[in-house]
Amino acid sequence: MPDKKLIQEAHRGFSASAHNQAVDLLYEDNPSTEQIESLIELAHVAHWHWQKRDDKTPQNISVAQWLLSRAYSANGLGILALDYATASLATIENEDLPISYYGYSNEALARAHLLLGDKDKAEAFLAVAKNIASRIPTPEAKEHLSDQLNRIVL
Repeated sequence: MPDKKLIQEAHRGFSASAHNQAVDLLYEDNPSTEQIESLIELAHVAHWHWQKRDDKTPQNISVAQWLLSRAYSANGLGILALDYATASLATIENEDLPISYYGYSNEALARAHLLLGDKDKAEAFLAVAKNIASRIPTPEAKEHLSDQLNRIVL
């Protein structure tokens, strides 16, 4: 039987590596079609490995779900984007986390609703996310979320 410690180390390495690669692609200025399509695969790899980690938290799972939502949004798949954005917010509801996590979940919800053609809901979630961004105490985190929110064109 494989060593549990080695398996956990592998899950840690793969979850972080897949997440970082996906985020790099997500934030790239002009990603290719192939890169956009690979976002879904990378996001699923990150999510799956996070699920297997002994040290996972609601925060980690929410981020993995947010990444899946963003990957599906980038690929124009609104229903799946909405499913994962909704799951991301549900995972952290009633958790005592930094408010930026709630902002990112709402950002993903805005993008998903926009893809599905529901501009009113997209605007509502975007407004919530912008309100949250305005209250983030860390300048770098505030700037990063605000930058992502400013990229949403209604």
